Amino acid sequence: MKKILLLLVLVGNVAFAQKLTKDQLSEKLAEKACGCAEKQEITKDNFELTIGICLLEGINAYEKDVEKHYGKDVISNDKKMEELGYEIGKKMGLKCPTVFKFMLEDEADEVVEVDAEDLVLSGKISEIKSEQFLTFIVKEQSGKTNQFILLSSFDNAFLLTDKVLKATDAVDVTYYEMELFDAKLGKFVSYKIVTDITKK
Repeated sequence: MKKILLLLVLVGNVAFAQKLTKDQLSEKLAEKACGCAEKQEITKDNFELTIGICLLEGINAYEKDVEKHYGKDVISNDKKMEELGYEIGKKMGLKCPTVFKFMLEDEADEVVEVDAEDLVLSGKISEIKSEQFLTFIVKEQSGKTNQFILLSSFDNAFLLTDKVLKATDAVDVTYYEMELFDAKLGKFVSYKIVTDITKK
């Protein structure tokens, strides 16, 4: 009788484990990864390894559901793992933004290293906002407006941080473009990141 009960419990668990939809699965995996990552002391050096271990912990916990939606070879299949990681990453951005900021920092570093050719734009400052990040809008001669974000330090950053620049000041802005995850919109949005600014 005990064996039959145990068998029923095991069958019940397996059946339950396979009832998650793909979206529900990524939600559960993100919750698991967030819970695991928040317990760790994450640094830039161990970020990828820690997140990788936390993702594997979730994959093992929901093994049957992962197999159902991504196949048995998900861990050894780079394409499937990338797809799964992307889905979990999107959810993690909403569930544990503190952990997610390390992902943004890493992505910013990669873009700076790869995209060595910065872009330059000239115009007049029309607005400067200081919220979570310092943002400002530059209006070109054509009338087109461009919004920039100050994310990292550079020699002339004091022109913005010390409020030296005012509205209507003519400037040259050096920048690069990067996609950042907007948690409110639930998608990646392209932003212009300032790397230098000079007053004319």
